[in-house]
Amino acid sequence: MVAISLDIGTTKICAIAVDCDTGDVLEVLSEANAFIPAGRAWEKIQDPGRIMEISEMLCGTLIRKYAPIACIGLTGQMHGILYLNRSGEAISPLYTWQDQCGNQPYMGHLSYAEYLTENSAYRMATGFGLTTCFYHTQTGQLPPEAYKLCTIQDYVAMRLVGKAEPIMHPSNAASLGLFDLPGRDFDRETINRFGMNADLLPAVVPDHRIIGETREGIPVCVAIGDNQASVLGSAGVDKGSMVVNIGTGSQVSVLYDGTQAPENSQLEVRPYLEGMNMLVGSPLCGGSAYALLERFFREVIRMAGIEAESAYPYMNALLARKEQVTDPLLVSTRFSGTRHNPHERGRIENIGLDNFTPLSMMIGFLNGIAQELYDLAMPILTGAGFSTRHLVAAGNGVRKNPAMRSILSERFGLPVRVPLHREEAAFGAALFAMVNAGVFADPDEAGRLIRYV
Repeated sequence: MVAISLDIGTTKICAIAVDCDTGDVLEVLSEANAFIPAGRAWEKIQDPGRIMEISEMLCGTLIRKYAPIACIGLTGQMHGILYLNRSGEAISPLYTWQDQCGNQPYMGHLSYAEYLTENSAYRMATGFGLTTCFYHTQTGQLPPEAYKLCTIQDYVAMRLVGKAEPIMHPSNAASLGLFDLPGRDFDRETINRFGMNADLLPAVVPDHRIIGETREGIPVCVAIGDNQASVLGSAGVDKGSMVVNIGTGSQVSVLYDGTQAPENSQLEVRPYLEGMNMLVGSPLCGGSAYALLERFFREVIRMAGIEAESAYPYMNALLARKEQVTDPLLVSTRFSGTRHNPHERGRIENIGLDNFTPLSMMIGFLNGIAQELYDLAMPILTGAGFSTRHLVAAGNGVRKNPAMRSILSERFGLPVRVPLHREEAAFGAALFAMVNAGVFADPDEAGRLIRYV
């Protein structure tokens, strides 16, 4: 039998077919996702209708080729929201996790996100779905016919099974903020206190839930967040693995028994599977920092009258020479700020007459990405109760850049394991769907399909 899964990412939408017996990824299909023009500079929005069209097209191609299909799993970008009417139709764009409305001024010196944080027991940030909803509520921009809100993967899952009302897994629900982790549900009383309508929030369901069937009769699993799906698809439920994922953003994650993050850390606790939690650090840039450098190089080439579709092949070739950089540039890749200080910006330091070169900049940016992840992970690496034995490195920011793997291993002082299969989040969503559809008894059994390079 074959399982299909969808990963609705920020920059691309991916579908994979996985052999349920061997774990082999039989095929990977993808289409670019894109932002749509916004009326305000801080808005980062995407078209849910177009996303739905692409998702159905990718799924349909794999269904026709690999039928019979055991199940369909879904994952995708967390934190963002869209609004639905009573018929389950999207009546707004997808306000993504990169949307900056929560950083707009609200009360005196506070932003919308800061106001929610200072007046609740929860740490909120711009891009969190309920920060966005708070902004829309307070500014009169909430669609009058809004009946429910959800993440984009919840919306696609609902539409695939022909239902009009979404349901949410705790991993997606928690990503919106104002979420009671021990109770595995939104803090609806606090949400109402802030003037938002808690009835907009879907029901939050336990792990094991098939939400319906497609018109072909294929069971569809409740969607999970891409951070959790990536961990599941890279390391299963192994407490000895620290997972670093570098995509458009980045995360460092480890399984965790507690419900409170270590004191004075910038880590957060997120729900995982089977009542388990994860401890997660989330830089906002990650791979987009290196993409920023690639765009800069293309602009330089353009000044010389040469158009290049991509500078990555040239960058990879330069890195492949493995030339030594004895006096490296020191780069902070906090170009989009942090969840705790959105006004912080990146820096390039230690510039001398001999080291302001493309190679030094590339190495500096890669080291900066690794350093930001390492800084967040320090309480895990040095804290009691953790037994990290190896680093599992996932995401295209690692898979397409061998130099990043070496830098991560050196910075963390741990051996690096890279999953054999591509698209770790989609693979994790497929494993999760297999468990929910009864192909495997539990995530531990499903995790035996994970293999490493």
